[in-house]
Amino acid sequence: MLYGKLKEYRALLTFPSLTEALGAERVFSRYECPFATIPTPIRLRSGCNTALCFPLERKEIIDDLIDDGVVLTGMYEAREEGFFSIVW
Repeated sequence: MLYGKLKEYRALLTFPSLTEALGAERVFSRYECPFATIPTPIRLRSGCNTALCFPLERKEIIDDLIDDGVVLTGMYEAREEGFFSIVW
């Protein structure tokens, strides 16, 4: 079941560390892309307990994150049925 901003935004990024999540926040702010910091869903945890969700229609920002050197452990589309990898 989806909750909070994840229900509205539908795109989710996970990170290996809090440092990477904070780096992603800076990129989102720089490009004025709305986002929310949320706890990483239990089934997706692999290091960092902080994830970022943002509007799925803005998924092109993933290129900017990668260009900025932010390390991601996963990129997902959140649906009521679960989380599905975004192939990049």
